[in-house]
Amino acid sequence: MKNRTAILIGSILIILGAFSIIDALFSINLWALIFPLILIGLGVLILFRPKTSPVGSNVILRFVGETDKSHEWTVEPAEYWNFVGSMKLDFSQAFIPEGETSIVMYNFVNDLEITLPTDAGLKLTARGFVHDTKVKGYKEDHIFASFEYETPEYLNQSRKIYIQSLSFVSEVEIN
Repeated sequence: MKNRTAILIGSILIILGAFSIIDALFSINLWALIFPLILIGLGVLILFRPKTSPVGSNVILRFVGETDKSHEWTVEPAEYWNFVGSMKLDFSQAFIPEGETSIVMYNFVNDLEITLPTDAGLKLTARGFVHDTKVKGYKEDHIFASFEYETPEYLNQSRKIYIQSLSFVSEVEIN
């Protein structure tokens, strides 16, 4: 996943740089094409997107969405696609099945708040352009860097949650 994220971000930067050079050298306004190209690319991605989450995952697709799991709930494999998303995941009251449950999030802007489970392991990988992270009161800012967190003894737990987040801008808080 690390290499795919680096390739994606690097490709976007190269394309934007090429558009700027063409605009400066030839006075061709390619910026007017970017918005339609983004819409076409998103449409193609939605229609032909690669399956990134495990078989049986719920796929939730929203332009703007808020997910609040701060009550008793069952953790299931899921894939969230949001342009702007806010997620509150309270694992302290959740039923977590045996094995590793994968939750994947793709957002342009994401606000993610996680309450750690008491009897299971949690692993979080957040990648993107800009991250603001706060783990148990300790705050870090990341630009062009990934953020990874893993509860102690994660590998030895029988019940695990693995969250992958890919966002352009995200704020992650772990309590």
